[in-house]
Amino acid sequence: GIRDPLWSRGLGDVYKRQILLIIFIFIPLSAYSAPKEIDWDDLIPWTSVFSPGEVKFNKNLEDKEVKIPGYVLPLDMYGRGINTFLLVPYIGACIHVPPPAPNQIVYVEAENPWEGLAWWEPVYVTGKIKIENQNIEDLAIVGYELAANNIEYYRGETGVHGFFDW
Repeated sequence: GIRDPLWSRGLGDVYKRQILLIIFIFIPLSAYSAPKEIDWDDLIPWTSVFSPGEVKFNKNLEDKEVKIPGYVLPLDMYGRGINTFLLVPYIGACIHVPPPAPNQIVYVEAENPWEGLAWWEPVYVTGKIKIENQNIEDLAIVGYELAANNIEYYRGETGVHGFFDW
């Protein structure tokens, strides 16, 4: 019959097991990529031309798995669970006029309702982001949408110029 040339070279069983270990364990692990941690500045593309009044979006983030910190402004709740919310860069955004620019507001749909008790606590939201311009309940125009698969309280570093230093 037909013999595989690699196996027919007289390789020892230990060597064959090592090859199989590499193929079946390490290669699938390398295919997994952790979400890219981004900040609010990453939502604004850097261009050499500045046009006042024009809102630009970072197309490099389209359909990427990201992790971004921010504050929750609930839109849809069921019991204690928040199903959809706006993620904003600072406390009070969208409640005060004017709201932040559309490229600084993220509409979030949670895969599982988040039962956070303190809405104005900073959170990390992880999920797939896309550019989606929409008007949310006459509250604000939103530029990004994120399908959240994980929401957790933000427990980052504090100190000079930390994300949540005031």
